[in-house]
Amino acid sequence: MESTIQPSEQNQLLSRFSGFWQSFKKNRSGLIGLGMLVIILIMAIFAPLIAPYASSSTSSAGLSDIYNPPSAAHWFGTDDAGQDVFSNFIFGARVSLTVGFFAAFISIIIGGIFGLVAGFFGGRWENFIMRFTDIFLVIPDLPLMVVIVALTKPSLLNIIFVIGLLGWTTTARVVRSQTLAVKSRKFVLRARAIGAGKGHIVTRHILPLVMPILVVQAVLVVSLAILNESALSFIGLGDPTALSWGQMLNYAFGRGAMSTGAWWALVVPGFGIVWVVLGLTLLGQGLEKVLNPRLETHHLMPGRPSVQSEAGWDVAKKGTLLEVQNLSINYVNEGQLPARAVENVSFTLKEGELIGLVGESGCGKTTLMLSLLRLLPAAGQIVNGRVFFNGKDLVTLGDEELNDVRWKGISIVFQGAMNALNPVRTIGEQIAESITQHLPGFPKENIDGRVIELLDLVGIAADHKDHFAHQYSGGMRQRAMIAMALACNPQVIIADEPTTALDVMIQAQILELLDNLRKKLGLAIIFVTHDLGVVAEMCDKVLVMYGGVTAEYADVDIIYNNPKHPYTQELLKAFPDLTKPKKKLASIPGYPPRLEALPAGCRFAPRCPSAFPRCHTEQPMLHDLGNEHIASCHLLEASK
Repeated sequence: MESTIQPSEQNQLLSRFSGFWQSFKKNRSGLIGLGMLVIILIMAIFAPLIAPYASSSTSSAGLSDIYNPPSAAHWFGTDDAGQDVFSNFIFGARVSLTVGFFAAFISIIIGGIFGLVAGFFGGRWENFIMRFTDIFLVIPDLPLMVVIVALTKPSLLNIIFVIGLLGWTTTARVVRSQTLAVKSRKFVLRARAIGAGKGHIVTRHILPLVMPILVVQAVLVVSLAILNESALSFIGLGDPTALSWGQMLNYAFGRGAMSTGAWWALVVPGFGIVWVVLGLTLLGQGLEKVLNPRLETHHLMPGRPSVQSEAGWDVAKKGTLLEVQNLSINYVNEGQLPARAVENVSFTLKEGELIGLVGESGCGKTTLMLSLLRLLPAAGQIVNGRVFFNGKDLVTLGDEELNDVRWKGISIVFQGAMNALNPVRTIGEQIAESITQHLPGFPKENIDGRVIELLDLVGIAADHKDHFAHQYSGGMRQRAMIAMALACNPQVIIADEPTTALDVMIQAQILELLDNLRKKLGLAIIFVTHDLGVVAEMCDKVLVMYGGVTAEYADVDIIYNNPKHPYTQELLKAFPDLTKPKKKLASIPGYPPRLEALPAGCRFAPRCPSAFPRCHTEQPMLHDLGNEHIASCHLLEASK
């Protein structure tokens, strides 16, 4: 009979496994956990070959053999029946692992199905399943297991089913949350649009993204099942015909091991339980990092500042609210050259001022903004420079001091509001969370009123407070993010492309809202955008970035009427000007450089129409052209 798996599919599976293993073996804790689990599995599988004595062997055992200390004949001593503790430990591993794996399998199947159904179908199904889950969560697992096992025959099969049938609640809630997040994504909507059925969507689009969490959860549930079986056996509710580690502890405690000083009868099975649970925990953490790589790169994971001693900086200028001096950021990944995402960028921001940050995608704009609040991915490191806010250097602050600045001093409107909002919490709850986290003295009875006030400020009716993110339109979600950013009355708001993926009319409304709020509340705003028209209309200053460096920095009038850097000039050529209807638009050929493979010399040289030989070998310096106009180009030296 021919195999149903084609050679190409076999190659894909092998390739995926190889890629998984290459990532997993870099995780030290995961490898240690896997090694610990493999050792105990080998001992359990090959118990008859490894154990020096047969299981529960009492042949030729006499009174003198009871609770003998460790010796050459019995490496870990003997128990109350004169049996070899090490042999019982090895055979007991079989029972403990069997209960753990089979009970976990039952829990994962039940929890996975309930979670998928509740998250995907919602409505009455979700209400019924989650209320049923809540009932089980209220009742402590272990006491309920004790009652049920005590009322039934304490056999190994009963114990497996009881642990499995009562251990699914956490899995159900975790899977439901992940399913809710996945089903609202655009690719699921696309699958519905092409006519895919519910079964197809669940199996092909949702389950693959839920499966990594299920795998990690399964590993952790195994350890919990082993602990529960050990606890049941320890209190005398284990299967008397099957010797497990918990049963060994029960016999040792109940038959005088403590009073006779036979510590080995307790330590050996206890060590086995700790060994397996620790190994499974480490393995679960390792799998989670590999199967869910966003844990290592998530925007809300703080980077690790590592400022070089030669970082150039001066005392913050008086009258400035925020001053960035020579800031440089690298992305450091093991085995790869550092990606120089931002290099020696400086700018200032005054009270009530709006600065526009422009440049093509991949030029370091978002990285620069995230670094101001130290919200870089784990691989992102500040390697140079300072960030002064109200005279404090944010780069050197500790976590607690920095948390006092976040949201109360500087807040951020993240790019892509749908991804920044929690899909399983209401908008009102998420705005209130900002208040309770940063203003602990704020009266609890006034929080709802403050949330309604903030929503009204951005044009959202109060009755939408208890709605979820997926119930908002794109423009409303963006307004809600702005309301959240205003919750603690910050002085500076970072708006990271707040109009992305919105239609023109909604974009205009959001931009008008930001401008009105700036004038009304005296906010200073850093506005990241690709739209030069918006910059011309709203901004006071403009910072043009290319390849992670400053191309040009000046007042908005200078940037539009007298740009000096070729990159700024080329950007303006690609921007339509209504005052010049006959103007031909021109795109910039090529693409921005890869940050881990930057060209020698000027980073814009490969695309620059004015480049000459020096541009390809020497990186230009920043030239001060007067009136706070700065540009980096070799052509400026000749014009001086």
